[in-house]
Amino acid sequence: MCQFAIPFTGSAIDLTDKAKTAITGAGGSFTGDETAGAFSISTPVGKIAGSYTVNDSALRVTIDDKPFFISCGQIENQLKKSLGGE
Repeated sequence: MCQFAIPFTGSAIDLTDKAKTAITGAGGSFTGDETAGAFSISTPVGKIAGSYTVNDSALRVTIDDKPFFISCGQIENQLKKSLGGE
């Protein structure tokens, strides 16, 4: 399991809409709203699944399931890139 926070500026609705678009656009599933939700996405080496909450201008992510070969840092960096944080 991994946990990390991604700081953001702007509205939580815009952030979660961007996350939903990125995840579903890559063939994954996304449920939730601007306060909390869950997501999953398949990769060539296995599924990544987790949940999120939004508070204090940060997206707090918990990864519950991930392939052994994908590090928590790789997931965090990819999310930051997808959300425009890096």
